[in-house]
Amino acid sequence: MEHDIEGTIFIRFALVGRPVLNGLAGKGQRRRRDPHAATLFARDIVQALRRQIGFRRQGEPVADDTVEAFLSEAIWQIPVEACGELVGVDAGPRDRRKREISKALAAKLMAEFEIVADPAFYHGYTGTGPLGPSR
Repeated sequence: MEHDIEGTIFIRFALVGRPVLNGLAGKGQRRRRDPHAATLFARDIVQALRRQIGFRRQGEPVADDTVEAFLSEAIWQIPVEACGELVGVDAGPRDRRKREISKALAAKLMAEFEIVADPAFYHGYTGTGPLGPSR
């Protein structure tokens, strides 16, 4: 079963908050890159992916925070010029850059981890699973 990791990452670009992308591009209030933005974006991506897949190394499950740390570092390595295009006004170059970055991040995840079907336990918005309500 093939999972669309690249597509999921691309969608997260559309749904992540503008302050996160501004932090990656150094276009926020402080006008410098914010490493916390990479962490937040990595966490968002992993939570989205974990709804359907799990990550393993040598057959052993890998904790989400390990995947988040790996992905956060990969996001932080994206050149600031490329991140600047992510918050640009023109949708054409912005979407092309998002697609390129999504493809690169998906490739890095698949090179580092084994991707397995492992749907997270979900019990609706009132449930108690890992995707249940935040307290």
